[in-house]
Amino acid sequence: MNIKVALVGILLATTTAVANAAPGIQWINPDYDFGAIAEADGVASGQFVFVNSGDSPVSIVSVRTSCGCTTVDLPLDEINPGDTAVIAVQYDPTGRPGKFEKKITVNFSDDQPRASLRVHGVVIGTAKTLQNRYPIDAGVIRLHSTIIPFGDVKKSAAKSDFIEIYNASRDTISPKWTNIPEYINVAPMESSIPPGHQAVYNVMFSGYRCKQYGMVLDSLNVAATSESVPVKIDIIGTINEDFSKWTAEDIAKAPVISVESERIDFGTFDPTKTIEKTFEIKNIGENPLILRRVHTVDKGVAVSVDKEKIKKGKTAKMTITVNPESLESGVLNSRITIISNDPENSNIIIRAVGLPSDF
Repeated sequence: MNIKVALVGILLATTTAVANAAPGIQWINPDYDFGAIAEADGVASGQFVFVNSGDSPVSIVSVRTSCGCTTVDLPLDEINPGDTAVIAVQYDPTGRPGKFEKKITVNFSDDQPRASLRVHGVVIGTAKTLQNRYPIDAGVIRLHSTIIPFGDVKKSAAKSDFIEIYNASRDTISPKWTNIPEYINVAPMESSIPPGHQAVYNVMFSGYRCKQYGMVLDSLNVAATSESVPVKIDIIGTINEDFSKWTAEDIAKAPVISVESERIDFGTFDPTKTIEKTFEIKNIGENPLILRRVHTVDKGVAVSVDKEKIKKGKTAKMTITVNPESLESGVLNSRITIISNDPENSNIIIRAVGLPSDF
């Protein structure tokens, strides 16, 4: 009887000891900063160090990285209580200039909670990589583009795009934005870019703040510092009237534009003398027709109207003036755009044509 009691006591003690024996992981550095690394130097290496602070051995059963550019080497053997282990990490900077941050997830045996590790740093790109990703070389800064194509922008709304700037210098810079049109907003206006880092600037085009309808060609400037030569960034957008909120009654009473012809033929003209033709624009709708913009981008051709608001049944006179000596090819083949508040024909193209007598 005493022997049985003794055996039961030993068994219970052993079971309790096993139950209390639990692994524990204490990380020395769950975050590894590579700092600034040069792409030309190839793969960069670092390490994470941890201690098994528990009472039983532990092993790593799996690991996952957030990007194929990051790889790890794991300890193959069990880590005994009190022992230190190292996870080696490598980051491949090839083709990845600028700031980076990657996650590494480590799963342990024996129900040990998974660990989330982080590597980060900045890559100083090679000339070839920078040329591919940031082809615009502007001294100490590089840009992915110097054109912002906004496309169609409703007059009552806003549209955004972005410009990415890379600091190719060894010093922190604070880019300076100038010559910004009143309908354009750049954010953040005040920011610093450390060496090898890139910054993304949001550029907002507010149609309701732009006085012009139709195609808008404009620009703004950015420079690495107030003393640097600025880089011109072109802005392209087309402002359209927003008819989406018009009711059925509005449409029924809408203005309707009517033109004599969509082709104005100047015939044969003297290439040394200015020539001129006029034609009528009529409103055959109910409410007043408003000519938002009448224009052409062709050299040697100018257009004007005698009124911008045309009442029901009334007309406006448009005048086309041509200076043959300023025509790019000597031949007249011009596109004239008429933008109005006619919801069915808000943009009409009139073509002016003619041939010089010596052609």
